[in-house]
Order: sequence, then C-alpha cells, then structure tokens
Amino acid sequence: MLERWYREGMDGDTPFIPAADYKWRDIKQLNMQIWERYQDVTLNHALKKVTLSHERVMDLIKSHTNEEIMTKKYYKWTKTSHLYSYFSANTTNHYIWAIKKCDAIAKAILEGEKAKVVQ
Repeated sequence: MLERWYREGMDGDTPFIPAADYKWRDIKQLNMQIWERYQDVTLNHALKKVTLSHERVMDLIKSHTNEEIMTKKYYKWTKTSHLYSYFSANTTNHYIWAIKKCDAIAKAILEGEKAKVVQ
C-alpha cells in the first residue's frame, strides 16, 4: 500500500489511505481482503514479492534528501506529516513480519513433508 500511496501522492493526487472505501478502523477487513487475494501465491513467489517490494521502497527512500524526508508538509499528500512517518511506519516491522510468516510457512511445509516420509 505504501508504494501506491507514494506513487499517487507524488503524481499530485490524494491517495486513499489506507485504501479506497476503507478507514483505519476497517483495517482488519482490509487485511482479510488482502490475505484472501494472495492465497494462491506460492511461498517462493511470496518471498520474491517481499524482497522486490523492499528493494523498491529502499530505492524510493534513497531518492530523497533528508530535507524532503524529514520536513513536515514538504509534500502536500502527507498532509501535516512528513515522508519519514510514512516510510518508517510501513517498512521495517512489516518486512520483518512478512519474512517471519514466510519462514513459518516454509517450516510447516518441511515438517509436513517429513511427516509424510515417516508415515
């Protein structure tokens, strides 16, 4: 979502945050919709998506000066905030969570395969 917010905001639009037809109070429903959308994604594809997303966001961060990132209201779309708040709230913890989820799924798959061999 961060990449969409960023792209729309930098294009001069006002991004729907967190998403169109959703408010922050609806985040559980939005997360469920996203979860349902990605149920057919393989583990390898999910890992690739997380890695590529991380690389793209890091490139976005590197493309800005400290002033652009840290100055409140520098960009109209960030309203009263600064770009840093968007990057910080939507990067490290989210990527750590995603990698841990992928690791847990990989472990479950491996344990399931081991259980089949033992049977």
